[in-house]
Amino acid sequence: MSRYSQLYIQSSGRLPDSKRARRRLGSLLESLTSRNTAYHLNQYLERELGIDPGVTYPYDWPKFFGTCEVRDLLDTITLAAKWLANELGLRPATDWLAPVRRIFAEEHLAYEIDDSFVVHPAVDAEFQRNRTATVAGLQTPRYSNSLAAFERVSDELSATPPNCKEAWRAVFSAVEGLFRLMFPSAPQLNGGAIDSHLGPTIQKAYAGEPVALRAASKQLASFKDWVDASHNYRHEQGSEDPVQPPSDLAVLAVSNGASYLRWLIALDQAAPQPAAS
Repeated sequence: MSRYSQLYIQSSGRLPDSKRARRRLGSLLESLTSRNTAYHLNQYLERELGIDPGVTYPYDWPKFFGTCEVRDLLDTITLAAKWLANELGLRPATDWLAPVRRIFAEEHLAYEIDDSFVVHPAVDAEFQRNRTATVAGLQTPRYSNSLAAFERVSDELSATPPNCKEAWRAVFSAVEGLFRLMFPSAPQLNGGAIDSHLGPTIQKAYAGEPVALRAASKQLASFKDWVDASHNYRHEQGSEDPVQPPSDLAVLAVSNGASYLRWLIALDQAAPQPAAS
């Protein structure tokens, strides 16, 4: 049954934290534990997280959730699911995951929980598919540096608060690293280097396919625009406080960067490799 706040009070966006969500999560765990089991779960969390939740009775859970760091709150979601299943025999998917997901959704938290109970930053499904496909394409030793840079994207987006500028920088580093791997004489990734090096590669790759070549040329121009846009956040702007891009703009930039990264992988793998000396 929907409530007034769900029908008529709209959030301006996903939230990195929420007092209401914390209280509801604490109340949920309070309802699932007894005095004895609450203490044992407290000990388990202390061993795994390196903190003392300070829980002796079930009614202590709201206090813990209300005061703990965000990282410990989100880790507890995962650890409590495992503990509730193993120690209490509960069904974590229905007794824990389902109500926690509902709390996250109703309180507009900027996180999602997968079926393994791991919390991730909430981005659209297409973004997640894009990221997964890109990571899969980088799974060769040749691309190890680009993979390391690209994997920083998730770490930066899941920080508290999300570091969108560093996420954008990370995907740019991944793309630039692969570009310079393909074209060692290119000192950096910019519009001129794209014209000089990638342009001829595209001409060869799509030779004999005029429609594909025209489309690829348009994509090349878009790639140059993406690189130019990225330079706005790649370098410090001389201010004491780093300028953060809006989250929606950063997610768009990261998604586009991942797509260009996969395109470069395909072009690199299609190109003849130099013979071993």
